[in-house]
Amino acid sequence: MKNPLGLRYKIFFGLTALVALVLLGQYGLIMLFPPLGEGPGLIFTQVERGPVLDRSGRLLAVSNKVNTATLWRPQIVNAEATATQLSEILGLDSAGLFDRLKNGPQFQYLKRKLSQKESGALRDLKAKGELNGVHLEEEFDRSYPQGPLAASLLGYVGVDNIGLAGIEYTYNNALAPAIIGKTNEKIGASVYLTIDSILQYEVEKIASETLAQNKATRVNILVSAAKTGEILVWATSPGFDLNHVQEASEEVRNNALQIRAYEPGSVFKVFSLSTLLDAGVLKPTDTFECNGFYETTIPKTGEVIRIRDLAIYGRLDVAGILLHSSNAGTGYASDRIEAKPFEAGLRRYGFGEVTGISLNGESPGILQPSSSWSGRSKPTIAMGQEIGVSALQIVQAASVLANAGVMLKPWVVSKVVAADGEVLAENSRVEVRKVIQPATARGVLEMLKGTVETGTGKRARIEGYDLAGKTGTAQVRDPATGKYSQENYLASVLLYLPADNPQYIIYLTIEHPMGASYLGGQIAAPVGKLVAEKLIQLKALPRIGEDVVSHPGSVKVDLPSKLILVDTLPDLSGLSKRDLLPLLTRAGLSIELRGEGWVVHQDPVPGTPLTPGLKVTVELQ
Repeated sequence: MKNPLGLRYKIFFGLTALVALVLLGQYGLIMLFPPLGEGPGLIFTQVERGPVLDRSGRLLAVSNKVNTATLWRPQIVNAEATATQLSEILGLDSAGLFDRLKNGPQFQYLKRKLSQKESGALRDLKAKGELNGVHLEEEFDRSYPQGPLAASLLGYVGVDNIGLAGIEYTYNNALAPAIIGKTNEKIGASVYLTIDSILQYEVEKIASETLAQNKATRVNILVSAAKTGEILVWATSPGFDLNHVQEASEEVRNNALQIRAYEPGSVFKVFSLSTLLDAGVLKPTDTFECNGFYETTIPKTGEVIRIRDLAIYGRLDVAGILLHSSNAGTGYASDRIEAKPFEAGLRRYGFGEVTGISLNGESPGILQPSSSWSGRSKPTIAMGQEIGVSALQIVQAASVLANAGVMLKPWVVSKVVAADGEVLAENSRVEVRKVIQPATARGVLEMLKGTVETGTGKRARIEGYDLAGKTGTAQVRDPATGKYSQENYLASVLLYLPADNPQYIIYLTIEHPMGASYLGGQIAAPVGKLVAEKLIQLKALPRIGEDVVSHPGSVKVDLPSKLILVDTLPDLSGLSKRDLLPLLTRAGLSIELRGEGWVVHQDPVPGTPLTPGLKVTVELQ
């Protein structure tokens, strides 16, 4: 008896071989005999990438159709002549092209995404029967109407129209879905951002000017809507043109506002001192001697920790510490709390974790567990060093004071809308958690008003407007030595506008300024003022004491009628049809209007008594 298992194996391998031969045969037919005049049948993704728009629907990124030149070698008639023609049109090396036409693969890309001039020249020659084997394939290209506007946030696509960074990367599956929807639409979804492109443009100009004036390496500016968490401005300088992204270095393209962690300096005192106040270990009326330095001795080792201050301030309460940005006062205040609850309070503010914004590559920052802190960690962290934060984390933490102690999640995408109008996703205010008590938030915000009025932030003060805020100056570690640099600093300012009921949060940093000063109060505060003034101008924010009057943007004026009816029929000459309304609504009269325009004739004549049943005929031209 034959082995049935052996027979099954033979049948299985036979069928497998047959399928393989069929597939190879089909592949060979396609490669050797492509559709005449259509090259190798290359299939480009024909889903048009959806647009990216700002909060008002202004286009920031859009797709347009372009041609790609491809080559199918079996159809080449004269390789030398074809190489010469192609090199002149496409700007490619003639000798290299000739070698590709003679010895290269059967199918080749000649040049992706041609200019209109290049496409036209190839099309003209093909119409004359030349350039056999050269084909124009249609695909989509990405363009950015606003050029460098919000470049680091928008991101960019690769040569295959696939997102590589920013919104283009994170929302790639929505902008260019692999699976088309029920209506078989060929257009991806539209992504609407929270960005205000007009304000963004103005702030980017401020950032560029600040970079040059302070001889800095980078300037970053964020503006958020304090009550919702929406990011209105995402600006960084130097920037780059999204239409020429290949010309920008990787360092310039980096989305620094979310991926870079740095020591924030004295701005951080807002969050450390409010944590102490909310924990009940510190009262606003508590005072500390601030005579130029903070000093403490570690009991276990006897080590003396000393951190210098910028000046001798004498005795300061909490408001005074913030007003002068006293390191000594902050250090002594931090002695009131144990390391573990202090760490917990800072983590409630979101430090040490990502905000969860819908962008790739967000840094969680650096906040080591308190179990690993040294004897100087607590006062040093309270002053804004020995901790790493992103600019986005600072703005998220700042939302706590503007929302009665509740932290809001920052967001940059308003909604995603399919090509058929269906809203696929929509974002709104998200409360992350309660961080501090409302009374604590109000109290610290009130203290920060004084910091702008007469303290280190006074250069941000705007006549007629109350602002609250805090400046910062941080030393920057030298990666070569691991120690703080004697040359590089980070200047910053955090502002609330208006102070009593914040509607906007402004945060900016100036990295490695080499100009006249490196202090946040001297160089960052004035820039914060410029941004605030743009907000006031573009959002029409009222001055203190001004009444806000709102209107729909149009005015309706009821003009008095030219026609007054008493007892007799007046002269109607020259009146419009609208002017005849009192006559048309007069009870007991029969009115016939003939024509359009203005009255040229009437019957009966002027002065006729207006009696019940009177018929009046009016002709208009």
